[in-house]
Amino acid sequence: MGSEEPYVDSQSRPSPGAMLQAARQARGMTPQEVAQQLNWLREYVTFIERDDFASLRRPAFARGYVRAYGRLLQLDEAMLLAAFDAVRPPASPPRVRRRPQQLQKTGLGIALGLAVLVLLVFGLWWFQSSLTVGGN
Repeated sequence: MGSEEPYVDSQSRPSPGAMLQAARQARGMTPQEVAQQLNWLREYVTFIERDDFASLRRPAFARGYVRAYGRLLQLDEAMLLAAFDAVRPPASPPRVRRRPQQLQKTGLGIALGLAVLVLLVFGLWWFQSSLTVGGN
């Protein structure tokens, strides 16, 4: 396989990096020119063409980088992103954040606090009424 040929995986589908590199070379552009036009670091072009998305500063944005690069080279976006989705590592499931234990029992705390307040108000009312009845 020559350096001009795009990488082909076992399913006969070129990788997104190989597709982008072949299109860039067909247009006679250098990685530096691509980086300048997209306002990227030059290394981003290299990482993407090697399908090394984990080396990007923000790997979560790799799909957007591939899309922007493809638009610059006027490639079929659907085909390019399908190739990207086939080679990217599976995303880890989103972490479910639990609220702290003290916040989960807030409803019970509010109910108890209101009950104590009602008892205090009732106690003061009863105390005041007993003073006025006993005072006369």
